[in-house]
Amino acid sequence: MRSSNLYLAVVRRHVLGMGRRFQADARGATAVEFAIVAAPFFVLVLGIMTIGLQFMTSHFLEHGVEAASRKIRTGEVLKDGLTLGDFRQMFCSEAGRLISCDEHLVIHIKSSETFAGLSPLTSCVTDGQLTPAEGDDGDGLGTRTGGASQRVVVSACYQWDMGLVLWQKIWNLLSPTPTAQGRPVLSAVAAFQSEPYPE
Repeated sequence: MRSSNLYLAVVRRHVLGMGRRFQADARGATAVEFAIVAAPFFVLVLGIMTIGLQFMTSHFLEHGVEAASRKIRTGEVLKDGLTLGDFRQMFCSEAGRLISCDEHLVIHIKSSETFAGLSPLTSCVTDGQLTPAEGDDGDGLGTRTGGASQRVVVSACYQWDMGLVLWQKIWNLLSPTPTAQGRPVLSAVAAFQSEPYPE
């Protein structure tokens, strides 16, 4: 009986000693602290980079719309007899490399005698898909822009591929940007009155 009590006391002292040594051991504390802080930090950094890329892509999209629309405003595109396909290529060369000139880009052109006649604007997304452009690439641009002194609106809708599938799904939940087929759709619009150029 006495030996069993002595045995229990030794085991108890040994277990308590191990507990004290475990509490005093701080070798893994840095790794645990890093694991706790790293995940939110990397999400924050990835979010900042994504916002920067989105703003940069939007800027290039807006530049492409503004530069290509200027050619409509001055009547240069009609004088040169450009088609809708030519206008799209001109837009793509002005917008730069961040904008892929493929099925992820749709350009809508609408004209009217008055600005009120341009309403409502063509939506970028219809039933979860990019709204297709009216007309064929071979059609003359004048079929969409009208002539001199017309009110014209040019809108570009771009289905932006962020590259990271999981992050894109998370971003779609956080961002108010409309989506098409799970990708954010960025847009840029220019509304103007074309100059009274000689036709």
